[in-house]
Amino acid sequence: MKRLILFLSAALFLSSCCNKECSETSRQTASLAAVSGIKFSATTPNVKEGKRVLVVSSSPRPGGNTDLLADEFVRGAREAGGQVEKVFLADIQLDYLSEEGANKPHDVSRDSDTGRLVEQFLAADVVCLASPTYYMNVNDRMKAFIDATYLAWGDERMGNKEYYYITACAQNSDETAEWCLNGFRGFVMCMPNPTERGSVKAISMGRPGAVKGTDYMDQAYQLGLSINK
Repeated sequence: MKRLILFLSAALFLSSCCNKECSETSRQTASLAAVSGIKFSATTPNVKEGKRVLVVSSSPRPGGNTDLLADEFVRGAREAGGQVEKVFLADIQLDYLSEEGANKPHDVSRDSDTGRLVEQFLAADVVCLASPTYYMNVNDRMKAFIDATYLAWGDERMGNKEYYYITACAQNSDETAEWCLNGFRGFVMCMPNPTERGSVKAISMGRPGAVKGTDYMDQAYQLGLSINK
């Protein structure tokens, strides 16, 4: 009983802090997007047939809310003529970046799931990053993928890509979901000459399958359609 009382007291305290700081959080997230240095464009800077599109889904389960949105992006991108590859990170053996990889990234073998995924990333013209919002950030699998790309550091193919972001967030807070997008931007801003094309922030998606039938599904589909617009 004592633990329950302490837990409820902490929850009420955190809720109070969140309410008091909500407007400040909104200003901070907006400023982070503004200072990232990433170009935003509603239209593609690179019109071409058969664009290579990589969709990276770090949803914890197939058919999760984030994964359903990623599938809608895939559907739109294929209709737009893209050569689309979707990688569901839970299905592969994704290695964490080691000290060896950080010190000598080009010496790490590409003959692994991680190495092959890095090569897929390098080959892509368009990258769609899809992660649920966990603790106001991307989840562990997405961060492992982001870190793994360091194995290709210095490769000129890391540059000139177009990026889309997708997240599903249990909380009814656009600002919370925006922090997850800033997790994506922290990665993308390190890439040479990236272009941010658009995003979906699906909030109040705490229930499995809650995103089905919502406008967020169409938003993801329309983003996929836009890869050559």
